[in-house]
Amino acid sequence: MDIKTLEYMEQRAKQGRQLVEKIERMKGRISLAKKSRGIDLDVNGGTIRTSRSNEKQLTEYAAHVEASMINAFIDVTEAEIKRLEQELADL
Repeated sequence: MDIKTLEYMEQRAKQGRQLVEKIERMKGRISLAKKSRGIDLDVNGGTIRTSRSNEKQLTEYAAHVEASMINAFIDVTEAEIKRLEQELADL
């Protein structure tokens, strides 16, 4: 094996490790999102909070907002994970 081949293999291995690390981070974020309670949005320096951490029962509205946002986050993140997994397979 010559040096160019080794450099090429090293580059691809590095890219593969980076992809795997991204995928694992995203899976961790999904896991956290599934356990979350309350969502904060930073909008023009102000914060919109869907519920307070000390609230025992969410209003129907807050529960619907949170579930919709979390589900959207999970769907988009899972799609990105699939794309990254395909990129890794193509590597």
